Amino acid sequence: MAGGMLAMFRQLDHAHGAGQFATQLRTYVDTELSSLLSRSAASADVDRSRARIAAGFLELAGYQAVDAGRPGWAQTYYKQALGLTHGVADDAYGAYLVAVNLGHLALHCDHPQVALRWAQAASVRAGTSASAATRAAIAAVGARAHARLGDEREATAMLLQAEKLLDTSTSGNEPPWIAYFTRAYLADEMAHCFHDLGRAPQARAQVADALLGVGRDRVRRRAIDATLMASTWLRSGDIEQACTVGFEAVGYAARTSSGRCVDRVARLLTDLAPYAEQRAVADLDEFVRQVLPAAAKRATATPLPA
Repeated sequence: MAGGMLAMFRQLDHAHGAGQFATQLRTYVDTELSSLLSRSAASADVDRSRARIAAGFLELAGYQAVDAGRPGWAQTYYKQALGLTHGVADDAYGAYLVAVNLGHLALHCDHPQVALRWAQAASVRAGTSASAATRAAIAAVGARAHARLGDEREATAMLLQAEKLLDTSTSGNEPPWIAYFTRAYLADEMAHCFHDLGRAPQARAQVADALLGVGRDRVRRRAIDATLMASTWLRSGDIEQACTVGFEAVGYAARTSSGRCVDRVARLLTDLAPYAEQRAVADLDEFVRQVLPAAAKRATATPLPA
């Protein structure tokens, strides 16, 4: 029953973001999940299964905290989830939590060195016993950290490693908590790497693959990737195309209650501000004010780069 509830909350989060259902998730964690964990387990297998489900709830609560702009809460939830994996010696899931959650949180807070340390620690903990997709996801976080630091050689090497690992993955043999990590999700990680390295055409090609492979119900992911696509066009100097894709991104973002989506759209508007006299930019700005006013307000409050 708890596993079914976790699947439901995850689907709601993918489609709507954290805002609408975060309170219900936290209430479930504090009541039903706490009650479940307080009972004696019938066997070691039940204990491990229960710990994984509980860690999944805490992981999702942490992800929603990031989405709501509360990184401190996120870190607390992630570390609680990690403690559960320690308790049942679940090294593979623990390594995943260290890299994919704590590592991505560090990237979100613009601490790439910290993210790199988390990825390296996760790689050591995972060893070679973790599944191929798990190790690929860990390598991808390391690549993101190197790319943010401007180290193209190391970032490329880790992306190649992630690709090779994922090529050996068999979806039916992967643990359920990493089953989402497909070629489309790796393409998303690669797109962010290339974007941070200033390679707009390569980033654009990868984000196109990511959008093609992500389900229509993953509204937040589609909003974030579409915003990234718009930014690649802007970096290539095509303002009109950036705005065309920007309309699509805003349409997705407006369907969610995701703070991350608001932030991405606000950043795009800020980056487009020097071209405010162009009709396409003015139209996009007006559209954002109508359907996603929080992003327009945030963009106005964000100081422009020198």
